[in-house]
Amino acid sequence: MSTTANGIDTLLVIAKQSAEGTKALAANGRYYPRVTATFDTDADKYSSNEIDPSQQMTDTRLGNFRVTGDIKGEASCGTYAPLMAALLRRDFTVGGVTTAQITISSAAGGLLRSAGSWLADGHRAGTVVRITGFATTGAANNGKNFFVTSVTALNLNGQFMDGSAMTVKAAGDTVTVTAPGKRTFTPLTGHTKDWFTVEVQDPTISVNRAFIDLMVSKMDMAVQPNGMTSCDISFMGKLEGPTTPAAYFTTPGAAPTNGKFSGATALLSVNGIPSQICTGMSLSVDGQVKIDPVIGNKYATAASRGKVMGTGQFTVLMQDAAYIDYFKAETEVSVAYGMASDSSPLANVMTLAMGRIKITSAKVSDGETNKIITCAFDILRYVGADAQHEGTTLAISDSTL
Repeated sequence: MSTTANGIDTLLVIAKQSAEGTKALAANGRYYPRVTATFDTDADKYSSNEIDPSQQMTDTRLGNFRVTGDIKGEASCGTYAPLMAALLRRDFTVGGVTTAQITISSAAGGLLRSAGSWLADGHRAGTVVRITGFATTGAANNGKNFFVTSVTALNLNGQFMDGSAMTVKAAGDTVTVTAPGKRTFTPLTGHTKDWFTVEVQDPTISVNRAFIDLMVSKMDMAVQPNGMTSCDISFMGKLEGPTTPAAYFTTPGAAPTNGKFSGATALLSVNGIPSQICTGMSLSVDGQVKIDPVIGNKYATAASRGKVMGTGQFTVLMQDAAYIDYFKAETEVSVAYGMASDSSPLANVMTLAMGRIKITSAKVSDGETNKIITCAFDILRYVGADAQHEGTTLAISDSTL
């Protein structure tokens, strides 16, 4: 029997193109891990409606060809960052930095300063910062991931992701506060438009399939308290090149090996207040990519994008009517979610910040167990004046970039 392809041997390589219509450089490929990944060429089918004496169908034709792709993965820092940036239409850039200051003190709820501004330094709700410089009673605050739940000019509120408490220290030490890594979000102007080349390599049977001019169309993430956080990425594109016996990407970069996220090492904040009753959360961001057929070309040649749309759902233990009232009053709230790769003080961290969501339904369960409220929501662009939120739908920060 001839050798057959096995998914465990398949390699997935992705690289960003320099421009539409230009295959990515062979040296720029990078391996991507996956649970599963499917990339295929699709076409619409048209069958003849004519009636002829044979009383049988006489022809079937195929319309324009186009490419679709789906990666089902597990969320971790760095792994899907280029694809997230493409979906949100902005490259990752550095976050907030407060350089050495002697006016910063610490209290149970966070950091305070008597001069300068956290907001002016670029700090935002729904990010993580790391502190250095505290001495004596404040030394325990150094070198930890601090999840920022709310920010004003003089207050940086939140909690440590490893569960430890902020110790109290008066101002006077030379303290630095830095958001590690980089951050991205859909901007108001200057949107990027990234194209990718994807190669699915099956080395055991010498079959390599290259897909060109792909755009990231959608991302779905789901969190539960007792499982891995999933991260699924969808693509739409224009062209599958010829199948070749030799790989195009011959020396791809290594896949990231950062730890995976789970709900056990995560924090949720609603309206700037940490929540300890969330039992699950999911969100979906859709760039509304469309591939348009044209006459005279077998493969689609035109691609378009719509507005960035966000939806989601979270479930919470029912302990009061707050979430039901948010729904009935159409109250818009902010939501931030921080994920750590483990429980260590300086674990890799990714955060998701939504400055404005509207709960669109609130369903209450029943049975011989804790009652659960399931809240569906739309993620809206933040249009308020509070500078702790970006004027965007979703902001993502990654401590490893």
